[in-house]
Amino acid sequence: RLDKETSGLIVLTSDGRMVNAVLRGDRKQPKVYKVMVNGRLEEEDLQQLRDGIVIRTVAQRKGKTEEENTLVARTKPCDVERIGPSSCRMTLVEGRNRQIRKMMEGIGFRVVKLHRVEFMGIHLAGKDGVLERPGDWAHLDEDEMLLVENAIRLAEEDN
Repeated sequence: RLDKETSGLIVLTSDGRMVNAVLRGDRKQPKVYKVMVNGRLEEEDLQQLRDGIVIRTVAQRKGKTEEENTLVARTKPCDVERIGPSSCRMTLVEGRNRQIRKMMEGIGFRVVKLHRVEFMGIHLAGKDGVLERPGDWAHLDEDEMLLVENAIRLAEEDN
């Protein structure tokens, strides 16, 4: 999933095993984003992001109050690489609601643009060309399908 202000890679599938295999538990797969903010990112800012930022998230669980569903905790350490004065590339394994936006707010920035470029080794551009416009799509290639099949197989072996 992506929130409505975020662009980029989404993998569509009708195979429910994939969701369990790559988004839950110990098998969560990395998601890579290009992030642009409304100011200049200093090395100190990037290091804070790498180390984790305390953010507040509310889970959507039925039958519980917002307070019962609220988590205030430090994000897991993540890879952060500068790609410009006001932009960076972030690799997350955890996937809390609006996590990158909240992390940036935690260090005093507002996200101007957020674009997912990779998920579990599947790249937005693909091997055969670039998907340039919102709504462009492509089938997974043979190598990408192997990534998916291996993730499902490993998850099933754990059960």
